[in-house]
Amino acid sequence: MKVLALSGSLRKGSYNTAIVNALKKMEPEDVAIEIYTQLGLLPFFNADFDNHTLEQDNSPALVIELRKKVSQADALIISTPEYAFQLPGVLKNGLDWLVSSSAIIDKPVVIISASTSGMGGEKAHLALTNLMNVISGKIIKNSSLQVAKVNKKIDLQGNIIDLKLLQDLQNIFIELDKYLINSQRQ
Repeated sequence: MKVLALSGSLRKGSYNTAIVNALKKMEPEDVAIEIYTQLGLLPFFNADFDNHTLEQDNSPALVIELRKKVSQADALIISTPEYAFQLPGVLKNGLDWLVSSSAIIDKPVVIISASTSGMGGEKAHLALTNLMNVISGKIIKNSSLQVAKVNKKIDLQGNIIDLKLLQDLQNIFIELDKYLINSQRQ
């Protein structure tokens, strides 16, 4: 299984990046996680430069690369912080570039929100869930997480120190595997 993981935070000490890095370290033998690191380099979305058709994509090179990575992945994992009760602009921008392509349609998506607040990025989680529904990503509900007080669960070196969070992250692989097996049967 090929999984593309995105962190919605550009901060060096990001808890959300620590989460996707932890998932990469935990990946089972039959899973290959690629962490997408170019989110902050994508140009601002502008429909005038979104030159995508079924035959050809003349969009900016980094956008074409993102679409290709998403298309080739069997599933996506998106971990996001919450900024002012919303998704970070950089994550929304990256997802906006996927709208006109078919890259994310019916793609299994795991949504994780992590925040130092007691709410676990609840509003960003909801915003990302709504956005995935609009752009036709298939949310794997049993694996989506809201991580509250994440600063108490990840140390300064980016290691997960909370056993429950480690179990929840391991469960992501189980649920993704179940989803993909069930979808192949249909």
